[in-house]
Amino acid sequence: MSSASEVAPTIVVTCEHGGNHVPPEFADAFDRRDAKAWLASHRGYDPGALAAATHLAEHFGVPLISSTTTRLLVDLNRSLDHEALFSKFTRDLPETRQQAILDQYYHPYRDAVTSTIDAIVGRGQTAIHVSVHTFTPRIAGVWRPIDVGLLFDPDADGEAEYCREWQQCLMKCHPRRRVVMNQPYAGIDDGLTTALRKRFDPKQYYGVEIEISHRFVKQSPDRQRKVVDELIGCVP
Repeated sequence: MSSASEVAPTIVVTCEHGGNHVPPEFADAFDRRDAKAWLASHRGYDPGALAAATHLAEHFGVPLISSTTTRLLVDLNRSLDHEALFSKFTRDLPETRQQAILDQYYHPYRDAVTSTIDAIVGRGQTAIHVSVHTFTPRIAGVWRPIDVGLLFDPDADGEAEYCREWQQCLMKCHPRRRVVMNQPYAGIDDGLTTALRKRFDPKQYYGVEIEISHRFVKQSPDRQRKVVDELIGCVP
């Protein structure tokens, strides 16, 4: 792995969609027939993501920055001007209530991640930010033949090389595991890592999103844990 510093890099683990909790003060926004189903689905959170992120953070001995508030309240992985920042349950709320959501949930989360990386960079280290997500294995009836996706900016040399090394190790050690680059989403799509790349030097910040098929956790927590152990064993 290339690094701007001789000091060892530091891992930062985050999980933006760790749960489907609805804060009591906004429960009225979800007083609809379809809310329960949406909250229980991948629209409401990333099944298994919190467990995977917790496992990673515990292995590396670093604090986990996570949220268990449903993404249907506000999506912490979207920019303020993104059309999907608020869901159909909250996009029509009065501006004052939307601002309260941002002040209580969105900004504190993003500030926590940014300040953690600021401190690492300030020590002359490279921050390896691993943002953990899961994805639905089938969308619109189409099967996604992917087990794990590593999402990154292909134009960020250090970040790209880091992910190439990670994938190569996984392919060598676990050849049956389908680990792909920048799928099922592009690493430069709108997201927290994309926003942070604009703030930090690419030699001091690597933003990597891990996307794990949630079919593993649906089968059993142990199946997903095995996948995460494989990822851990191949971290560059």
